[in-house]
Amino acid sequence: TEADTFRFAAGAGEKIIFDVQANRDGSPLDPSLVVLDAAGKELARSEDVHGLDPFLAFTAPADGEYAVRISDLRFQGGGDYRYRLVAGMRPYLEYLFPFGGRRGSSVELELEGHHLEGAQRMTVHIAPEAPPGRQEIRAHTARGFSNPLPFEAGDLPEIRESEPNNVPEKAGTLAAPMVIHGKIGEPGDTDLFRVTSASDQKLVVEVQARRFGSPLDALLTLMDDQGAVLQRNDDAGGPDARIEFDAKKDTAYRLALRDLTDRGGPRFGYRMTISPPDRAPDFAVRTKVGRHRIPRGGHAAVRCELERRNGLDGAVRITGVGLPQGVTAGPLILGGGASFGWLVLAAAEDAVLGHHPLRLSAVGEREGKALNRDVQFPEAGWLTVMPAAPFELSVSPPVLFAEQNGGTELEVGVVRRAGFDGEVRISAEELPGVTVAALSIPPGQSRARVAVRPAYNAEVGLRPVMLRGEAGEGAAARTSHAPVMVPLSTQGIPMFLTAMLPGSPFFRTDPVRLSAVALPTNSPSAASRTEFVVKVDRRGLAGEIALALQDLPAGVLATVSPIPADKNEATLRLQVTDAAETGKEVRFTVSGSATHQDRIWRQTTQPITLTVAAPEKETAAVTPAAAP
Repeated sequence: TEADTFRFAAGAGEKIIFDVQANRDGSPLDPSLVVLDAAGKELARSEDVHGLDPFLAFTAPADGEYAVRISDLRFQGGGDYRYRLVAGMRPYLEYLFPFGGRRGSSVELELEGHHLEGAQRMTVHIAPEAPPGRQEIRAHTARGFSNPLPFEAGDLPEIRESEPNNVPEKAGTLAAPMVIHGKIGEPGDTDLFRVTSASDQKLVVEVQARRFGSPLDALLTLMDDQGAVLQRNDDAGGPDARIEFDAKKDTAYRLALRDLTDRGGPRFGYRMTISPPDRAPDFAVRTKVGRHRIPRGGHAAVRCELERRNGLDGAVRITGVGLPQGVTAGPLILGGGASFGWLVLAAAEDAVLGHHPLRLSAVGEREGKALNRDVQFPEAGWLTVMPAAPFELSVSPPVLFAEQNGGTELEVGVVRRAGFDGEVRISAEELPGVTVAALSIPPGQSRARVAVRPAYNAEVGLRPVMLRGEAGEGAAARTSHAPVMVPLSTQGIPMFLTAMLPGSPFFRTDPVRLSAVALPTNSPSAASRTEFVVKVDRRGLAGEIALALQDLPAGVLATVSPIPADKNEATLRLQVTDAAETGKEVRFTVSGSATHQDRIWRQTTQPITLTVAAPEKETAAVTPAAAP
């Protein structure tokens, strides 16, 4: 139960950096960091930022005395529970761009972080003899050197994208092999490129973003020069994307890159490599997190991301190696179409408490021979066995089925241990393109149904849903995963509809807002009329799509025409009459239906908001008569 407390003085508005380095350096300490005011009131708390280690950028609200306290989250300690606390108004680097450069060249970097003091740009000279691969970059400021961030040194030509490049007419031109750095600079942005090859060859297009700290969840699409989709991929190596294809000499291809959920911003950078593959089929398995906790009698899930190289298409089997007494694992088997999965660890009621090295092994096959690879952790792998959580989870059914833009439900059960009748919060581990609703199971209840909804562009096929439960708050919180992952089988849909304002440059799914004035039907004013566009993303359906409006309010007239065969949009026009209720917002949707492969398919747009305004009162202008 020991806690170390350090007092410090700070002026109003001063930003103090606190970086605890313990678990990532092999210490069994699972640190919790708290900043207190002079009266002992908690002002800020941090845990699990760098693996299990905390980080805080604390801004003092007023001149005064403060304290920072470090303790073990499990209230344990000992001679080997060491830590290093870096504190002060020190430079701290959070983000840099671009993520790499060519050996023998100079690269100007954009830097973001704390206390950089004018060092937001820095030129890095990469020596020709520098080691290729992953390097470290630190910002050099008047306050000293910052913490390191990863940077890639390579030998291919490297360029930066040139905006605007979101329509085919303005697509950037690339000649393989090369590397391009870019940003998905705003929500809905798409970066387009035309790629050519000087010979018939296999090319690999690989997006590197999350591994450098970018929030981009890359969706990469390969098309021919007329825009027909040839391949689409996300999550080849975690949220990063990868496509391998046979390029023909002097043939132009299009590459489109965007965020899977249409996000964007100044930190949504990427490094995209286009090059021939290595020759030998191979693979790598990585995890995002090196430190894991498991309660006695409970479960912990380790996300394993599989990167296949050079045509390796067999199953890969992942197991634990030398697990601590009382802990068992999997195995996790990733078949030919799987890019990731959850290796579930189970701890017995009498599993040995404490901090243990964690090692995982992966086995594939090449030409009839086993390929053995260690699972790569971002830092040393460690497993902490903790006292039992006050509950256990169960999930059903064993498999889920849903269509893109559809939904299904997963039932979760909670078994509370003796003496515990508290709330259990249920959530899901991240599954790109799928929304799993978080909920709480209150005291006295033991079951709930969790909504699972694949997005309109969710990856088709089997992917795993992994639930976790949490009870308690702060340092007393306890977490346990479900004992199994549930495969979600997502079926593709032949069309997807979305409403947009006329002239919108992107295929968007954000809200559409319209407004019009309630006027008599014979009014010549255009203020009573408005229009919008319904666009279709065709995925095999070529025929006409009938459209109908749902929940359109009384007094609003609509002119609706279908989307013609082989066309991608239709314009719908509204007229608000004086019979409509004014002074309010109304919401309606557009449904579309079409027949494809002997089935009637229906899709509905996102809600459209219409503001119905009352007409302004007219006042007659009186012109005085001229004096005789």
